[in-house]
Amino acid sequence: MLFSDILFITQWWFMFFVIGIFFFPFTARLFSHFTDRGYMFSKVIGLVIISYTIFVLGITHLLPFTRIASISVALVVGSLFFIRGPSIKAIAKTSWKVLLVEECIFLLTLFFWSYIRIHQPDIHGLEKYMDFGFVNTIGRSTYFPPKDMWFTPLSINYYFFGHFMTAVLTKLSGIPSFITYNLMMATLFAFTFTLSYALI
Repeated sequence: MLFSDILFITQWWFMFFVIGIFFFPFTARLFSHFTDRGYMFSKVIGLVIISYTIFVLGITHLLPFTRIASISVALVVGSLFFIRGPSIKAIAKTSWKVLLVEECIFLLTLFFWSYIRIHQPDIHGLEKYMDFGFVNTIGRSTYFPPKDMWFTPLSINYYFFGHFMTAVLTKLSGIPSFITYNLMMATLFAFTFTLSYALI
């Protein structure tokens, strides 16, 4: 594993960490009976809310899909959810060990699957080529719906919100899409493992 790979993975993890912190007060209210107060779910819910907001603004042509616009939306939406919830300090005082364990598990599983993808980074087989094409097509779009890479100027006639979330994360992180595609696969593994742990 090269130093540049470690930097990309760390940058990717830190982006999710920030999203989680912003949305943790909101999930702490939603998952008030959970031991971790929904800490791990804050990352997923935050990503979904940010992505949907950017999508609505893009499909109504109110805001272009650029990196600056995406970061601005993430900060504004995240701030709104951050200030409307219980204090993180109060929760951390009683549950900091659980939160630390979950964050470590998320980081370790993210590194683990990224390490596997580093040794097999090729994007081929099954629907991977199409998935990668959709992520790039969405990333190049200014407004939505994005153009179909095979039938331009027609728009994509396929469910693409998962691809869209990957494109949003690509914009937010500033990492090239051929790297974020594999990082997203590692993230799915990390979330599957960590969210299962949080539920149990």
